[in-house]
Amino acid sequence: MTISTTSEPLEICWRVLEASSTRILTCAIFSNSMAGVELRLGYLVDVPLHSRMMRDIDSARALAQNWLDAVRAAAKRT
Repeated sequence: MTISTTSEPLEICWRVLEASSTRILTCAIFSNSMAGVELRLGYLVDVPLHSRMMRDIDSARALAQNWLDAVRAAAKRT
């Protein structure tokens, strides 16, 4: 899943406030010395709910936008 769990993000793509619990869901890009970058999604950036290794920052940004669209779509269904 994740290789480095305590690094600082290169970029925070977005944050969404979960109104029912006041938790903040964060999507951020982290450097990965092994290959490319890592995109993480979670309430605590160091403990991701989901992560994906990406070849470059542009592809990570594109996936981050897809994840944001999915979060917004799920919120509309509730």
